[in-house]
Amino acid sequence: SFSGVIDADPHLLTAGGISAECAVLFRLISRFAAICAADNVISRLTDTKSAVNYFSTLYIGSSAETFAIAAVDKNMRIIAADKLSTGSTRQVSSAIRDIMQFIVRHKAERIFISHNHPMGIAQASDADISATQKIIAALSSLGTAVVDHIIIGKDGGFSMREADSCPALSNIVCDSYTISKDDAI
Repeated sequence: SFSGVIDADPHLLTAGGISAECAVLFRLISRFAAICAADNVISRLTDTKSAVNYFSTLYIGSSAETFAIAAVDKNMRIIAADKLSTGSTRQVSSAIRDIMQFIVRHKAERIFISHNHPMGIAQASDADISATQKIIAALSSLGTAVVDHIIIGKDGGFSMREADSCPALSNIVCDSYTISKDDAI
């Protein structure tokens, strides 16, 4: 597919007979698309659909799993966001210490966490659920709530809160955030 070509590693493209210049140009296309998507930035994460749309733009052109975080205020406006770590094509991890530093730096009371599955479907694995539960437990000492864990895959987005796949996440009350059950995300 075209998106597969522009997101491919330039080394793989040159091995397939494409010049190095064209391979780099293809890679730049996805980076420019991410910049253009940022021009239409979502500023509030009020429901699962807006959260999936927001985090989808962060992973445009990414061929490795990446862990991202967004802090929101009481009105669900994004006050800070960052990509904390990048892993392999099949896994990513982020140190709880890095998450806590982000929270303290931005005085965050509510956060969204997210990662992508660039080679797979948007669904939570057992490891994803376990990691989310550990993050929630660690952040409770700071008084910070995890609103949702969003997973972005080739087939769309997945909300752990909407799927009710993480018991610790389901126990966090957040009246300002709604589940977008009317449209598939």
